[in-house]
Order: sequence, then structure tokens, then C-alpha cells
Amino acid sequence: MKVLVLDLTHGGDVIAMGYLERGCSVTAVDIYRTSAAIATRLVQHGVRCLGSSPEEDFDLAVIPIHAPERFLGGARPSRTITHHEAVGELARFSVPTVEVTGVRGKTGTVQVLSHLLRGEYRKVFSLSSSGLRMLGDEDVLLEEKVSITPATLLRLSKEHHDHEVGVFEISLGGTGLGQVSVITGLQDDYPIAAGTKRAIHGKAQMARSAHGSLVIPKGEVGIWAPLAVNCQEIITFGPGGDMEAVVRPGELGGAANLTVRSGEGKTDVTLSGGYLASAYALPFSCALASVKALGLDPLRMAGRLSAFSGAPGRGEVRADEMGVMVRERNPGVSAASLEFVLEALVKEHDCCDVGLVLDPANRKVCEKLDLARIVEVLDRHPQVTGRYMLPSGKDLARVNGFTVIRDVEEVRPLHPTVLWATKEGYL
Repeated sequence: MKVLVLDLTHGGDVIAMGYLERGCSVTAVDIYRTSAAIATRLVQHGVRCLGSSPEEDFDLAVIPIHAPERFLGGARPSRTITHHEAVGELARFSVPTVEVTGVRGKTGTVQVLSHLLRGEYRKVFSLSSSGLRMLGDEDVLLEEKVSITPATLLRLSKEHHDHEVGVFEISLGGTGLGQVSVITGLQDDYPIAAGTKRAIHGKAQMARSAHGSLVIPKGEVGIWAPLAVNCQEIITFGPGGDMEAVVRPGELGGAANLTVRSGEGKTDVTLSGGYLASAYALPFSCALASVKALGLDPLRMAGRLSAFSGAPGRGEVRADEMGVMVRERNPGVSAASLEFVLEALVKEHDCCDVGLVLDPANRKVCEKLDLARIVEVLDRHPQVTGRYMLPSGKDLARVNGFTVIRDVEEVRPLHPTVLWATKEGYL
């Protein structure tokens, strides 16, 4: 079979090798012209590497969902699939697997679910934009800087790690490898593929590929259920859903109360401090619904959330004599995510003097920081009384009304609450 694989920057090399190992004739295209070293390595293995798609016939073309179809150029494929679909064809896991995608709450859901499953399985293999971990008697960080593109699942499937369950965050869709397929929600249908598609086109892959259980927000059943023609069951979460977690926060950064409800009853849990618990209602609900989808008892397991300390870089809270610092450091930092955190600070904790510090440091993050939309969010929230930018964004600051600072500590004496957000990570 003659195969064309596009985009070496986001895992196309792994997919190209997957087809090569199956005896296919593979051409790989470095569409962004940023992966010369990867191309050289592929050539050594027998893959033809080009800078643009050739005007030839192919049996199959594999293009990432985030890339415009114009990158196919003059190529004439008989069939075209996405990177997600290719990984679904090439990879296999021999243990129960959960795939998680969505606009907001993906990493939090993976972290919460991995924490819950740690008490049920000997080893939990957990992939998120916070890193690749093996959770057992110890929490072992295997890779800190790891991509959550679908090709990572193909790589991991070949490495044969010793684990009993996998929980994997996937950007922009699903592969169908999971017994449980999770969509955390479509809170922001942002543009992808240079504006030729929307986020829904990526997330829809999760619903279409689901063959076991599909976990979705109750309020989005009308979006995803019609696409899930092959799944065996749909489990909903959130208000009115099969599983709902309601957080009643205390002081900012302090302990909070959690009530978990399902059709079988309810239970109450006291949450520890150190993170913005009110921002975790979605991950708690979604993770517990995923527990149910795995055939386990979410009400029995919910008590383990009392020992959950939050996901790194997601709503971390530090209180000291200078005030309160809320830390967001992840690739999902956006106008929508910042508004979500600000709403929690204002409505749940009565914060009325917040300093926002932005650090738009991008490393392999596909969705860039949209300063214009962030300014719109801040204009709707007069409680944000200071807007600051660290040196990585000094050029953006000049045209968007931010004050450039050298260090976040300069701001802390000026506001009782500081929200420090860094757009950084690997997708």
C-alpha cells in the first residue's frame, strides 16, 4: 500500500514508521519545514521525505485534523484519514484504556481519574499535558515534556509498559482505542486548521470512534449522541446527568466540601486545600462518570478525593502574608480558561482586586494566545484592576494595554489576589 503521511512536527514520524513496519511504501511530508532532523532519520529507515505533497496517486493519505487540506497539494489519495484515525488502526493496548478530549478540563479529568483508579489497579499509566506518569505505590514521572498528540499513543503501545489501566489525554479528538471515550465539553468552539475547521470537528472524532462507553456532558447530549453510532452506552455528567459533583468552596485555597450524586445515591467528601476546588467541579464529575463507565462504584471511590491535591499548573493556590497567588501554567491557557478562573474567583470567593500576570511563552503549543479575546474578557471583569505582562510578551503588551514587569513578585504588594497565567506546554 502506498501511504502519504503529513506533518512531522506533531507525530507524523511515528505514524510513518507504523505504516512502514506494516510493509507499506511511505512518503512523509514536513509541511511546516521544521523537522529536518526527523526527516533525516526517517530516510535512513526507508521513508521518502519531502517538503510538500507530490502530484501522485496514493492508496492512503494521513493528515492531522488541525492542518488545512491544502497541504495535500496535488496528491491524489483514494482514502484520507486523520492522525487520530491512523493511530486507531495501528495501535493496540491489552489493558482497559480511557481516552479524554475536550476544550476544558482534560488534564484535570485525567489527573482526578488517575488518582481515583490508583486504589483499584496495581499500576495506572497516565498521560496528560502535565507529563507521562506511572502511578502505583509511588508516583513516577516518566516524561515531563510529552506530546498529547495521537501519535504518542502509538509510541506508548509499542513500548509495552507494565500497567493495568491507561488514562490518556488526547488533543483534538479520539482514536477509538479506549474502552471508555470521554469528551469533557465544547465550551469554546475555537477555529483550527487555519480557520477552515472548528474544534467540534476534532472532538467529534471521539464520539464517532467510541465503541464501548462514551462519557459526555448532559448538556451536550444533542451534539455528541447522534455521532456515537457504534458505542454501547452513553454516560452523562453534570447537572441532571448520571453523575454530578457539586463543590462548595470555603476560603480561597482552603478546604472545600464536595457532594457527589448519582442514580444510586449520594456521598459527601471534604477536599484538601491548596487548589481552586470550585474550578474542579467538571473534572470531578467527568472522572467519576468515567469510573462508572469502567464498571466501578463511583460513590465508594469518591472518598479518595479527600487526598487529591490538584493538578500541577491548574488552579494552584498559595496563600501567605502578601496575599493569595493563583497559578495557571499549561498549554490550555486561553481567554475562555481565564474567564472560567476569574468567574470562580469573583463569584465563589468575592475577589474584587485581582492582578492578572500573563506569560505567553509558547513551546510547541498549537493554539496560540489570543490577546484580543483576553482583553475582551478583562473588560467584562472590572474586578481585574491590574494587567501585567512578563518579558516573553513585551511586544504584545505594547498594543494591548498591559504593563511589562520583570517578575511577578513586583505585582503581589499591589493586589490581594494575583492570577499568574503562563501559556506553556507540549501538545
